[in-house]
Amino acid sequence: MGKVLITGGNKGLGHELVRVFYENNYEVFTVVRTVEAAEELKYEFKQKCHPIVVDLRFDDSIEKIKSVLAKITTEIDIVINNAGVPGREYEIENVLAEEIEELLNIHCLGVVRTVQGTIDFLRNSTNPRIINISSRLGSLSKMSLGEFGSRNFSYSYRIAKAAQNMLTICLNNELKSQGICVNAIHPGKLKTTSGSSDADLNPNEAAERIFNWIETLKISDSGSFTQPFVGDWPW
Repeated sequence: MGKVLITGGNKGLGHELVRVFYENNYEVFTVVRTVEAAEELKYEFKQKCHPIVVDLRFDDSIEKIKSVLAKITTEIDIVINNAGVPGREYEIENVLAEEIEELLNIHCLGVVRTVQGTIDFLRNSTNPRIINISSRLGSLSKMSLGEFGSRNFSYSYRIAKAAQNMLTICLNNELKSQGICVNAIHPGKLKTTSGSSDADLNPNEAAERIFNWIETLKISDSGSFTQPFVGDWPW
């Protein structure tokens, strides 16, 4: 039985990822922020699903993740850094430093904390993989071409996802030699409450694609920024 840890597993794409891994006989650990969310997941997925209630905005989440995992397992095969929130302001006159700091903390530092909390468990796996759920909006190349200029995407989200992509590159540079595969993915234009105006993909469909793609990963695939079964994105 494989073991996966998914952050932000109580709604949207994260919830669908929990579902698809659970249905494919994985033992699922999922990080959520509230006891209520944890109870709902335990009710829905009654066996081999272990919600971990921590707030990835704070450093104490690292030891809390380690503590919960250590009581149940010695290894994690896959870490999916999915937790995230959208930004709001898209005009420079209205951009707040507080909003940018919040999104950087969640999308970038939250990933750092999750990896720090799971790295020893990943090293015990025979096929360890770290998947960062990025976005097409994190592509500096695409942004520089003005491809999304008319869609009013927030400064904070684009900046945070670009930072997360650099983190993915840094993790790959360090961990590939240790046999840990690290990748960033654009999951598709998802039809969610915070989805873009050109959204065309349901989260359940995206989750199925992501699962099937992750199952094919080899260490030689490490270091890519891709949309599963569609193609690579430029950094």
